Amino acid sequence: MDATDSMAGMDMAPQQEHNHGHGMYFCDGEPVMTEGGSWIGHFMPGVVFLLWGAHWMQGIYRKYFDSRRPKGPEYRAQTVHGLARVPAYVESWCKAFLPMIAISLELYFAHKGGWRTMVCPAGTPRAGHFYGPHMGNWQHASMYPPFILAGLVDLVGYEVELPYGTQQVFLFMAFVCETLLMALHKKHTPLDTAVHSVLMYTMAVTALFVLLELAQPRNFLISCGRVFGTLLQSAWFFAATHIMFDHAPFWDEEEGEDMGPAMFVPVVFVALIVAVLAAMMLVFLGFNTYYKIRDAQGAAYERAGLLEDDPRHAHSHTHSHSHAHCGAGAGAGAGAAVASPGAAVPLSTFASHSSAAAHTHTHGTSCQV
Repeated sequence: MDATDSMAGMDMAPQQEHNHGHGMYFCDGEPVMTEGGSWIGHFMPGVVFLLWGAHWMQGIYRKYFDSRRPKGPEYRAQTVHGLARVPAYVESWCKAFLPMIAISLELYFAHKGGWRTMVCPAGTPRAGHFYGPHMGNWQHASMYPPFILAGLVDLVGYEVELPYGTQQVFLFMAFVCETLLMALHKKHTPLDTAVHSVLMYTMAVTALFVLLELAQPRNFLISCGRVFGTLLQSAWFFAATHIMFDHAPFWDEEEGEDMGPAMFVPVVFVALIVAVLAAMMLVFLGFNTYYKIRDAQGAAYERAGLLEDDPRHAHSHTHSHSHAHCGAGAGAGAGAAVASPGAAVPLSTFASHSSAAAHTHTHGTSCQV
């Protein structure tokens, strides 16, 4: 009986260790005891979504303020936007090809060891098994292909008439895939769980607003929600980079024993929500001021142009010139007569003045004699 119990205890010990450990191993059989992913794997998406969200914001704001002008086009949501003289299809090209650079950084260029192999090679104790430390890199890299597909669909839409909302559907599914990857992401400690759960919420919010845009394409505030979700996602990627990889004492949870860092995560998240909303409002006010100044200048130029083209203004201008001409002529003639009262006036000159006066009286001009 004692021997049986002892053997049972020996069999259960490794299983308990496996259930309570991380459950990932190096190819030599050693367990993985460090955080998953990499610094660049969290920072790079933050940069991408920051630039993307800012680009969407300027495009959506411009379309909204253009729609408020007297003869402006109706506001309607779209998945891509132009920038100054850069056409909107450039965003589609960026969406289709720039994520390939991010994938190459995640799986190859950003690591000293080169290619992040997925399976342990032959000749190692765990040959054929997944290489545990690289699983986080592959999860992060798999976030990009759905966006590449969405960009390719945008490009196809420029040449082929797709059903209404096709581009929005593919963009929505890209954010859904991103959300699912983060929701199913392996978490190790309470802090790790809190950080990645919050990141999942930001992705889900962005996907939701993209779907709502499909149902309400003329609603400006829903489009702003897409911008908000994208910028918040970017902000939290930056926060996650600092929390997980900068190793500040403030975020040291002592292998899950200290719950303080995990409990402070919602405080940081709410602060970032307020910061993103405030930034969006400030940019909105900036656009509002710019369009007011531009419209006021345009109205002034338009009024000046109308005055120049007004026929009454032109007639008044000609009328005053006629008055000046006639007055000058009469004054000159009278001056000549007064200046030389005793001088003899040639008959031809007198006849010409008389003829001009008769012509003026007959045709009713403004010259008064």
